Amino acid sequence: MIKKTGKISKNKNFKQAVEDSDKNQGFLYGFGQDSKNPRVLLIIINYNGINFIGECLDSIYSQSYKELQVLVVDNNSKDGSVNFIKKNYPQCEVLVNWHNKGYGDAINKAVRYGIKKYGKIDYFGILNNDLRLDERWLENLINYGEQKPECGILAGKMLIYYWPKYINSTGGLVNYFGSGWDRDFFELDENCHRESGEVLSVSGGAALIKKGVFNAIGFFERKYFMYYEDMDFCFRTWKYSDFTVDYVKDAVVYHKFSASSGVMSLKKHFYLKRSRFIFILKNYPIGFLVKTIPQITRYEFGFIMKDLLVRYDFVNFFREFYIYLIFLAKLPLILGKRLIRKDYKNKIRPQKTMKMWGMVSTTTTNSGRKFIPMQYLDILWNRFEKYGQKSNRIIMGINDSGIGRGWKSLITHGNPRGRYFFNYADAVLENPYRGDNYKYYFQLQYILDDRWEDDLYINIKDYNFCIKLKGKMNTAIIEIPNDLLREQKELNVFFSFRKDILEEQKDNLIYGNVAYLEGSMEKMDNNTFKKFVYNFRDLFVIEAALLSEDSQYLRKELARLDKA
Repeated sequence: MIKKTGKISKNKNFKQAVEDSDKNQGFLYGFGQDSKNPRVLLIIINYNGINFIGECLDSIYSQSYKELQVLVVDNNSKDGSVNFIKKNYPQCEVLVNWHNKGYGDAINKAVRYGIKKYGKIDYFGILNNDLRLDERWLENLINYGEQKPECGILAGKMLIYYWPKYINSTGGLVNYFGSGWDRDFFELDENCHRESGEVLSVSGGAALIKKGVFNAIGFFERKYFMYYEDMDFCFRTWKYSDFTVDYVKDAVVYHKFSASSGVMSLKKHFYLKRSRFIFILKNYPIGFLVKTIPQITRYEFGFIMKDLLVRYDFVNFFREFYIYLIFLAKLPLILGKRLIRKDYKNKIRPQKTMKMWGMVSTTTTNSGRKFIPMQYLDILWNRFEKYGQKSNRIIMGINDSGIGRGWKSLITHGNPRGRYFFNYADAVLENPYRGDNYKYYFQLQYILDDRWEDDLYINIKDYNFCIKLKGKMNTAIIEIPNDLLREQKELNVFFSFRKDILEEQKDNLIYGNVAYLEGSMEKMDNNTFKKFVYNFRDLFVIEAALLSEDSQYLRKELARLDKA
């Protein structure tokens, strides 16, 4: 955690001031008395985030731009988050809500409190607690915002924390049925060349909002409780103000995807669907809703709920039906308020509204998401579970108690998924040796998603092997000399993309930063983290095994090799 003292000369621009202050170690985080730089209040909404809010705060206090204050709004956490923050980050102010009234309500409370306490604030940053910010995230956003005065809401590139080669969001999109999604979700960052510019909406998990936007359109809508508040706020900004919503490609943030609510949790599903219905009733033209609501009803009953009945899934059927009843109950209330309140009609910017609707997707049921295999989706949970006992055949997620360091794991509820490692991993396999009358093989089943070929180095009892990996799902086999297996009960197997790492690990040496080696990203300092993200290389392993030639698991692969 960085702590600096001193002042910045008021005659310098903020870029030069930041560089000078870093050289002299001479600036106090917070609002300088004489500074002419834009003042930023960063607001973190926290709910039971004790496991990740520390890293978020560390990345905030490491920002290159320092004219900022930090305010955490805690929504009645039960995990000791408040005491943790007060003890470890005394410079961070905490507002405690004794009742969780939702995401939007917490933001509104923090904005009002910030204006009352600090007076002039130019930007309000809205952050989730499960983030790590790049050091220049705030500086790059403010640079863009100052160069484009009409830009009111800004957000940068959000990458998936545990898989940083993939994009989480470059902005938000929505379709005619109100289904929202993150633009470029799960696309490879190196292949995605989005330029900075206007976008329909941005994620409220890491956004910067100019104070003028609040003055023009008011505060966040409290009806949603969670989800769609950011989309609603961006819609209103386009329709009722002179500001735009923009994506800034150089402002990078790393997001622990669905760390708080889970990837496929029932809680997330309920609030997403409930908020989607509220969103379309509140924001879509009434004439359009008259045509759309019957289509939504047919889709809900004719496809989703009908399918649940066919599968005798009555629990989920009644859950879906309950959400739809909420939709019907809110229909007259929300539409009635819209008809009564005519003041908004006078505030509409027709040209900007037309531009906004031009960015709405014309699809209905298709959300535009790229298909993501479940093994990748599960991986984002980053849990570690072991099953079974050591054997000569590790099936990841089933009998993988032989796995050692370096592996990242997942939750499995049925079929085995797999585990992945970054630069190095090791495992222990039982020896299948039954005499020299048999040949023995090491078999690796894997998925190489983003590279069509690569070299994987494997060390087994001081013997180095090299497997030529191929793209997508494949199985690799190497013959193991009998000399390696005699008089051995267990065999240590080491994996690495780099031979030098393999050699040093084999000799029990420490290779550089252990956190970098094993992919323990929370333990990395900023420099190590940047190096790790830049050199990120991984392999998704489904099975690793030592097998004799008569194994039924080898027959297919050996037959394929004989033909080749």
